[in-house]
Amino acid sequence: MEIEYTHVTAGNFGDDMNSWFWEKLSPGGWGANSKHTLLGIGSLLGLDRDSSRHWHVLGSGAGYQYPTNLSEMGHWNFLAVRGPLTALALGLPKEKAVTDTAILLSSIPEFQVVPENERGGIIFIPHHRASEYCDWEKICEAAGIGYIDPGADSIEVIDSIRRSSLVLSGAMHAAIIADTFRVKWVPITTSSAINHFKWIDWTLSMKLPYVPTFVGPGSSEGKIRDLVFRYSWVSDKVPKNKESALRYLKKRCRRNPIRTIWSSSIWKLGSLVGSILKTRPSRKIRSRMDKEAQSLAIIELKKASLSEGFLSEDGVFEDRLYKMKRSLKVIFELKSELE
Repeated sequence: MEIEYTHVTAGNFGDDMNSWFWEKLSPGGWGANSKHTLLGIGSLLGLDRDSSRHWHVLGSGAGYQYPTNLSEMGHWNFLAVRGPLTALALGLPKEKAVTDTAILLSSIPEFQVVPENERGGIIFIPHHRASEYCDWEKICEAAGIGYIDPGADSIEVIDSIRRSSLVLSGAMHAAIIADTFRVKWVPITTSSAINHFKWIDWTLSMKLPYVPTFVGPGSSEGKIRDLVFRYSWVSDKVPKNKESALRYLKKRCRRNPIRTIWSSSIWKLGSLVGSILKTRPSRKIRSRMDKEAQSLAIIELKKASLSEGFLSEDGVFEDRLYKMKRSLKVIFELKSELE
């Protein structure tokens, strides 16, 4: 059985986990049968796929592709999806909504919950794209918070999360992993590019609210990109219920000629402004924008670090883990048959 996941050139610990996660859960046999593919950690669902192959889903979610009813297509085997929004988007029964695959980290012997009295420090992990346009390490240092690079080795990132006392999570999988190791977390947004659908999908699966803290993009370049996304793509307003969340996803994924022209124009304008700000005459303006963005980010991160944070109830966590382990057993049995 092959494993498919997203590969980010600069690295993204959430996706990169797939490279070793499955082998640690069940050594050997992965990639032995090209007709069967496992979709696990990541937002990999939405459109139909090659009907000559068998697609097995364990904890993946929707979020980047237009929703499609896949419930009656024989080449799909949905054992569990990330949450109720994914189930709704794909036309699946609600019992298929379990939680994210990463909860199974707690089943790997080398990753155990660190006792609370042995944890320490508050850390911030931005979304991997947010880290491309801002010196978050500098901002975190000024805020008295530890910075974790989302592109760093995924095992090291996980170890940092489970040993911390609070995780400020710009990356959704930072929150998921923190919750898995019973470390409190706070959802952080840095721009309007954030995908609220994914967050709400997962938080609903764990019976948690989704109340993100906006800290700003942290730089002039990030501010331009924030405005470009806001006016060319989709509003960053958080959907209030399942139905509005599904409409939100459809709006993100819908393409039409007028919108394409408008978006292209906004992106060109953003690129032009960005280029102008990089010129010598605009150095003072850019410097002032950077300082303002950094100051805001420092203030908001400090505020977020004082938050109580979120954590799923133990009973809910154990129930989701049990259901995911039950589905994982089915994958193991199928893998053995295919070897």
